[in-house]
Amino acid sequence: MIMKKFLILIFALCLMTTAAQAQWQPNHIGNQQAPPNEADIQRGAERIQTAKVAYFTQQLDLSVKEAQSFWPIYNEYSKGIDEARNASRNAMMNMNSKSKSSDELKTAIKEYVASQKKEAQLTEDYVNKLSRVLPIEKVAKVFTAEDGFRMHLLNQFRMGAPDSR
Repeated sequence: MIMKKFLILIFALCLMTTAAQAQWQPNHIGNQQAPPNEADIQRGAERIQTAKVAYFTQQLDLSVKEAQSFWPIYNEYSKGIDEARNASRNAMMNMNSKSKSSDELKTAIKEYVASQKKEAQLTEDYVNKLSRVLPIEKVAKVFTAEDGFRMHLLNQFRMGAPDSR
């Protein structure tokens, strides 16, 4: 069950990454829009983080004290998961390379499996840490809140939410 959730989480993050990369498109008149600069990307990331904090706080019904304990743990977990997923993506790209030798492919497969194990271990550690600061009912809601927030972002993207640059 946990592995299924991990796979769903990985798939959703891949979708979000793809959606973020697909943001830059020519407009309907035929003129090219400028690609986003670093400031635009930073503002977008900050808006998403602000929306995520509000969404999680509402979905988990976090008190001020719970939120103060929750967010440092969650941010640490997110950073570790991002690193594990980046390693997984890099290993996957190496596995898909046509010019790799058998030994290089074996190494890439080992790196992929190691990144998957790291992600599972991070999640287990995360649940244990959260269980010390939140009631177990709220810990369980964290995973559904993550999925719900991802779906919320995807729905906004699909509906063409106005860009407030």
